[in-house]
Amino acid sequence: MIPAYNHIYLSKASRAVANMLHNAVLEFGYDGNAFLQFFIQSGVAAQIEDGNPNYIAGKSGMELFRDVIYVTTGEQVQGSVIETYDRSDVYWAGWILVQYQWYSGRSFQDILEVIPYDDLLGLYDTLHEADVHKAYEVMDEHFALCESKLKRIRKKRGMTQEMLAERSGVSLNTIRSYEQKTKDINKAQIGTLLDIANVLNCEVTELLG
Repeated sequence: MIPAYNHIYLSKASRAVANMLHNAVLEFGYDGNAFLQFFIQSGVAAQIEDGNPNYIAGKSGMELFRDVIYVTTGEQVQGSVIETYDRSDVYWAGWILVQYQWYSGRSFQDILEVIPYDDLLGLYDTLHEADVHKAYEVMDEHFALCESKLKRIRKKRGMTQEMLAERSGVSLNTIRSYEQKTKDINKAQIGTLLDIANVLNCEVTELLG
């Protein structure tokens, strides 16, 4: 996976988001889970994922916080805080979220579906002083253990693997391999993905990750 932006911007981006989350939770009293959903809904998360220089290098944590709140609620946040690069568990959760998004290429939404805010906080004690690559390994393990998106969507549609294979024309063994992650669905041929997505009535992108 090739990151969306150069490593030289990663430190600035991760500090800005860490301060954004710190401000939201510890300075303004927002629930961390709810605020991170605002972060995604506002489109600010997508700008960072795409490596928009205005967001990864041009905005402070407070500016990101104001952007998120204004877009999602229409409220203009007044006042400011001194950003001291606090080392709280909340700050670290925002910091590692950006670090792992850059490293993995997964969207913030996909990461938070598997490792929610409260779980990120739970990783703080054992990982905040460790090398960042150790955190990457632990977070990768969370993804390895979770259900695949294909399986979750198939189950939501009330289909068995056999039904999906029959209706899509994709072999049962292939469906099983994708769901068990012994075969990488991200590397599947587009025709295969389209056949599966059409049967499940979803977008191809919903199967990836």
